Parts: sequence; C-alpha cells; structure tokens
Amino acid sequence: MAAYFNSNQLRTSLQELVKVYISECQECKMLPQDCIDLLRHNFLAEFVSYDNTNNTIEIGMNKSEDFDGYPEIEIYTFPLADIGKKVDYSFKNNNEDLEFYGKIIGRRKGIGSNSVVLME
Repeated sequence: MAAYFNSNQLRTSLQELVKVYISECQECKMLPQDCIDLLRHNFLAEFVSYDNTNNTIEIGMNKSEDFDGYPEIEIYTFPLADIGKKVDYSFKNNNEDLEFYGKIIGRRKGIGSNSVVLME
C-alpha cells in the first residue's frame, strides 16, 4: 500500500519522527541509525555521534574543499533535545531530498521505503 505526501506533510511527519528518535535515544542511550542517516544527509556530515554522558549530538563536517590528504573536520555539538529544530532548519525541499525523507518515513511507518509517493 502506498502513502501519498506533499512536502508540507513530509516535513510534519519528519518532525514527529524526530521526536520518536529522541525518546528512543533517551531510553537505550544510542542514536537510531535512521536518525544518524538523516543528520548526515541534511548536514552533509562526515560523521554523527551521540555522547550519552552529556546527552549531546556531535556532527563532524568537512571544512576543507580540497580532496588532498586528510579532511579538515569541524565538530559541532548540540543538545539531543535540539535535534528537532536542527532537522527542521536544515529541511531541503528539492525532489531528491524529499524522496530521501519519504524513504525514512516509509521505513518507520512500515509501508516500505519505496511505497511513498510525493505529490506537488
């Protein structure tokens, strides 16, 4: 069965999904893989990790534009509770990104990652 979403519905569903990620992370002290994938995608990050001692998320982004040698990684840290704001702020509204969001939402809702249809 397919699910039909427009970009506003995807954004709202993603906001609700992030709340689930936060509660799961608080319970099991691990960041769900889909949440890691979402943060890496939105921020074009090299890595995402959860620090359970400080209850913070660390995102490592490549600062250098050259591909010579090792990348220069800049690390950003923010509280776990701020994931919702960060994901909403970094929400991208082009077709490729909307398809990615649809796949993540589809996996979570059990409708299959390829069963989400985007409408204009």
